[in-house]
Amino acid sequence: MDQLPVLMSGPQSLAIIPSDHELALLHEARGLHDAGYHAHSLLNLWNAAVCNLRRRVEAYGVDLWLSVVKEEPGRKKIDRDGETLADRWGGVDELVLITGAQRLGLVNRKGGKALEMINWTRNHASPAHDSDSPVGPEDVLALALLLQSNLFDLPMPDPGHSIAGLFDPVRNVSLDQAQIDLLCDQIRALNPADIRNAFGFLLDLLGEGQLPASANASVLLPVVWEKANDDLKKTAGLRYHTVRLDPTSDSSTDNGMDVRILDFLTQVGGVKYIPDATRAQLYRRAAKLLGDAKDSSYGWKAEETAAETLVQFGPHVPNIAFEEVYQEIVSACCGNYWGHSGAGDILSPFITTLNTEQVRRLVGLFCTNERVRSELFQSKPKARALKILAALKDSVTIAAHKSEVDSAIAEIDAL
Repeated sequence: MDQLPVLMSGPQSLAIIPSDHELALLHEARGLHDAGYHAHSLLNLWNAAVCNLRRRVEAYGVDLWLSVVKEEPGRKKIDRDGETLADRWGGVDELVLITGAQRLGLVNRKGGKALEMINWTRNHASPAHDSDSPVGPEDVLALALLLQSNLFDLPMPDPGHSIAGLFDPVRNVSLDQAQIDLLCDQIRALNPADIRNAFGFLLDLLGEGQLPASANASVLLPVVWEKANDDLKKTAGLRYHTVRLDPTSDSSTDNGMDVRILDFLTQVGGVKYIPDATRAQLYRRAAKLLGDAKDSSYGWKAEETAAETLVQFGPHVPNIAFEEVYQEIVSACCGNYWGHSGAGDILSPFITTLNTEQVRRLVGLFCTNERVRSELFQSKPKARALKILAALKDSVTIAAHKSEVDSAIAEIDAL
C-alpha cells in the first residue's frame, strides 16, 4: 500500500473536517507511522476516532445514546457539566461509546468492527503489550482507510433535524394537540433504525414518570409501537418483567415504573410480549378477582368488571397458568343456580381463539377440574356448559378430537 490514506496524509481536506484536536492526533499518527512507530501511530488513530465519535453523539443527542446503552455493562456516566470533551466523557468506557454510536447509526458496522480491531490490537499488540504479531505499516494503513470511509467521511448529525432535535421538546414542554400531531406524523416517517431509537427513548421517559416528559411519552409511544417490530416490542415486555423481578431496577422517583409500563402494554395490546412467568402472575391475579366475584353474593357486576380486566390483557394466557385461569373463566361463563352474568359474553375471546391443543386441554377441565364441575349438576350451569362444549366441538377438525368433546358432553349431561 504505497499511497497514504487522506485520513493520514491530509485530513484537513476531508469532506467533513475533523476537530482541531483530531487533526493534531492524525498529524501525529502520520509522523509516528513515517518514523516506523506503527503501534503508536495506531493508538493516535484510535484516540482521534474516539474523539470523533464523542462529538457525533453530542451532536445527535446524549439522552438517546444513554437510552440505547442503558442495559450495556461497563461505565456510562457522562459529566454534562464538563468543560472539555475529555472531561464530559471521562466516565464512559470506549466500547460502550462505540456500541451506542453504532446503534444510533453514527458509525456503520464496518467502522465499528475496525474500532473493535484497533481496541483488540492496543490491548494485545501495543507498545505496552509484547506480541509475536506486532502492528505493521499495512495494519495502520488498512485500518486508517476503514475509519476514513466508515467514520470520518460520514456526515455529522444535524442537531436541527436529528431524532434528538425532534424529540427534545418531549422531555421539557407540555405539548399541545398541534405539536403532538406534528410529532406523530414525524414518527410515521422515521426509518427502522430511528424507530428503534425513538422507542427506547420514549419508553425510558414513560418509565421515569417525570412530568411533562412521561405524559408526552404516553401519547407518542403508541404511535411508535405501530411501526415497531416484534423484537422491539418484546423489549417493553422485558422491561416490565425486569422491574417486577428486581424492584431495585426501578429508577423512577415514585417507584411506579411497572404500573406505567403495564398500562401502556395493556393499551396497545402488548401484554403478550411480557415473558411467561411474569405474565402468568398477571393472569392469575385477574382470574382470582373473577373467582372472588363469582363466589360473592350479588356479584354479577363484579364478575363483569373482572372479566373486562382479563379482556384488556387479551387471550394470551401462558401454559403454566392455563388451568388456574381457565377454571375461573369457565366457572363464570357457566354461572350458577340463578343464572349467569354478562361475563360469559365478555370473555368469549378466551374461548374462540384457542388452538386445537388448548381446546383439548379446556375440554379436559370439564371432566377433571372440581372448580369447573362444582355447579354443573344444576340445570342452568349445565346448559351453559353443554353449549360451550358444542362450540368447542365445532372448532376442531379431527374425528378423534371431536370424540373427546362428545365424551365430555356425555359426562356433563349425566351429572
